[in-house]
Amino acid sequence: MLKLAEGSLDWALLHIENYGDTDIFPIPFEFQTIRNRWEQDIRPWLKSQDILKWIPRPYRRCLTPKHRYGFRISTQLDPLESIVFTSLVLEIGKDIESARIPKEENIAFSHRFAPNVNGKMYNLGYSWDSFQDYCRELVKSNEYSYVVLADIADFYPRIYFHPLENALSECTQKNNHVKAITSMIKNWNFNVSYGIPVGAAASRLLAELVIDDVDRGLLSEGVKHCRYVDDYRIFCKSEREAYEKLALLANTLFENHGLTLQQHKTRILSISEFNNFHLQRENSQELNSLSEKFYQILEDLGMENRYEEIDYDDLEPDVKAQIDSLNLKGILEEQVLSKETIDIPLVRFVLKRLKQIDSEESVDFVLKNINQLYPVFKDVITYITNLQVLSIDKKHEIGNKLVQLLDDSIVSHLEYHRLWLFDTFTKDREWDNEGKFVSIYNSYHDEFSQRKLILALGRAQQHSWFKSRKRTVNQMSPWLKRAFLAAASCLPGDEAEHWYRSLQTSLDPLELAITKWAKVTPF
Repeated sequence: MLKLAEGSLDWALLHIENYGDTDIFPIPFEFQTIRNRWEQDIRPWLKSQDILKWIPRPYRRCLTPKHRYGFRISTQLDPLESIVFTSLVLEIGKDIESARIPKEENIAFSHRFAPNVNGKMYNLGYSWDSFQDYCRELVKSNEYSYVVLADIADFYPRIYFHPLENALSECTQKNNHVKAITSMIKNWNFNVSYGIPVGAAASRLLAELVIDDVDRGLLSEGVKHCRYVDDYRIFCKSEREAYEKLALLANTLFENHGLTLQQHKTRILSISEFNNFHLQRENSQELNSLSEKFYQILEDLGMENRYEEIDYDDLEPDVKAQIDSLNLKGILEEQVLSKETIDIPLVRFVLKRLKQIDSEESVDFVLKNINQLYPVFKDVITYITNLQVLSIDKKHEIGNKLVQLLDDSIVSHLEYHRLWLFDTFTKDREWDNEGKFVSIYNSYHDEFSQRKLILALGRAQQHSWFKSRKRTVNQMSPWLKRAFLAAASCLPGDEAEHWYRSLQTSLDPLELAITKWAKVTPF
């Protein structure tokens, strides 16, 4: 028997509320319900469950953009299962961290487990920035002449199950936790022997544990290297040694895990090339563009970070002042109009900063050039929908333009992009287009689009649409059913309450919680 501790469940929910259930999808509305009914219903039910007998709950996955021409399959777990998975990893997290090469050895800089009271899972002191700083130290030591740069191809989706299971069994005596985690992963993979969910924070610690044996294998061969996630850097004293160590890395990855390196990201550079092109920009180089000036400010202060978001609020006042002095709209326009491909982390930072300062100056520009911003569509939508300065008329105009993207833009072909687009209309009624939701719903048959449109129809008070479908709610998939239960709270009078009462025996704990929450906070 395995029952999760109350404190673990509390922390897992807090983590998801503060940092999302993934870093890819909008956080499901169900977590509002869960928080509302946490102490009365949800936590007692989860706490009572024998996790070894956990009945798998339907998750969902879809294709998401990695860059302009690259994609990955991303997974969003059922909300209750997301809490359980996070709790399980939390309870063996210290064991996993202890089994890894100690962080003080400066080998693995990514996802060092150190949960805090605010729900943060990983140590902020070990990051892309500290990875870069350590590489600078090695360059300055003058001991090395060449650097191998290598990146694993499709890391998370290609992690084999058995090495993960073995690594978990070796690192902890909590065998039931290992059984529960491996059982969940098998279910998510339809018993295919590889892959862990992309997007969930807890998955990252599992990936770090798996790849630890490659780090140890390199160390045993006297290799001087460091790593951030799937990004390896090997420091060598000769070009011959660099080729030898690259071959060793490639062979170890394949033999241990069946993993390969990305050819277009693997190279051998002289120490000066590495320093100039990967650690700093030449101070003597003329800064000809707004983007270059932005890079220079961050690099001068050790703030460049390709993997994690740059959080403006965490920057020092003098850095903020320098960034504020730049023309953010100009940087965005430069990236879109004069670059073959946008710098994704830079554009994300600019969009986030424009959102923070409540600037609508780039709204029309980003919508007009949405095809070029294809890889950062989520960030565009987040920027626009969080602006407080927008008038109702402007929101109506933007809502119309968003709906037009369904016909006029390449972004509409992905379920993922439609999910974010339709999410705009689920929050309130200020974006107009309410008369179009039914026809749009009938045009798109994927679950991601229909779920968001059901919520939008509820916000739009489309009573008749729900009246004609409420008898079929138990025939819907779980993700659609939960959205319908919540959105149908728009039904007039006490119709929703009577209907909810008639469904009681057919609802699971989360669905029951949704009906209780919806009665108090109807759409």
